[in-house]
Order: sequence, then structure tokens, then C-alpha cells
Amino acid sequence: MKLYAWVENEQLFTTEDKNLAPSNAIELEVESPDDVVYDNGQIRVKTEAEKLEEEKRKKLTELKNYVEQLVKPTDYVIVRIAEAQVRGDEAEVERLRQRYARQLQQREDIRQWNEQMKQAIRNAKTLDELRQIEIRYG
Repeated sequence: MKLYAWVENEQLFTTEDKNLAPSNAIELEVESPDDVVYDNGQIRVKTEAEKLEEEKRKKLTELKNYVEQLVKPTDYVIVRIAEAQVRGDEAEVERLRQRYARQLQQREDIRQWNEQMKQAIRNAKTLDELRQIEIRYG
């Protein structure tokens, strides 16, 4: 996409419409307006490495939010066990662990999957490789 970029009062502005850009705007070829940055007094296009790191951060945040939603329905189990531990009732702690063994195992499985996904995201070498990582459990 062709984009026109300029700076006013130390703020970066962009538009795709040449008629809206001032005469001092520079013309750039970019994939997205987000690829343009104002850095050390210069307008420039982000490097591939910068784009990759930014996308990794977004993907890790997406993963974190997704995992939170996966474990949220079983948070009550952890709270009940923690309350029994605070009371020092080890028999109740053990009873709850047995009663909720399936939920606890599911949470552990999700945590392990989460760690594998984080590692896959961090290990991605290209944007295409990163974009192919689908965040879906199960």
C-alpha cells in the first residue's frame, strides 16, 4: 500500500490519500500504516525484526488472555484448596485434591500446553511462521 507520512509537532501522521497529505509528506510503500514509525527525528518503515518482535508480543498477549479464559471456570477449585491450606486442614486439602483431580489435571495440561505455545511463539523466525501458529487448545 502507498502511504504518505509527515510529522507535525513531533507527532506522526499518515494517510493513503495524497490529496490529504501536506507537500512535505514522504511517500512510503508499506503493508500497514502500523509499519511506519517516527524514530530519532526520522520517519521510517519498521524493520522485519521489529515487526516480528511486535507480532510476538501481540501473540503472547493473545495466548495469555486465551489461557486465562480456559482456566477461569476452575479457579474455584484452587480457591477452595487454598482456603483449606490456610486453615491448616490437610485432610480437607487432600479430600479436595482427590475430588477435583480431573479439574486439577486439566489445569496442569493447559499450563503445559501454554508453555509449549509460548516457546513456539518465541522461536518463530519469520512473520509467516508466527502467523501460522494457531492459538487453540484441545
